[in-house]
Amino acid sequence: MSRTDALRLVAALGAIEMALVRRDEVVGPLLAQAGRAARGDEAERWMTTAAAIVRAPGFYGEDPALAARRKVVQALCRAAAQAAQAAVLIGLP
Repeated sequence: MSRTDALRLVAALGAIEMALVRRDEVVGPLLAQAGRAARGDEAERWMTTAAAIVRAPGFYGEDPALAARRKVVQALCRAAAQAAQAAVLIGLP
């Protein structure tokens, strides 16, 4: 992942966090965008897993089990954001 891709990933993950809070259905496309920015990095697997969870039926519903799924997606996004920020700070090309 290049420095530019890492910065894109951080920006996309911030938007995903807000969309998760609002239960906005744009989370899926944003995860796809984040996955492209993370291509070739460990964060790509986290984004792929998060996208699979989001695609599950009823992801945006009110059931407490669905709230737990949203928390898992949020945790995966935060882990990816930390990895991307670390990559920027250590000075990727």
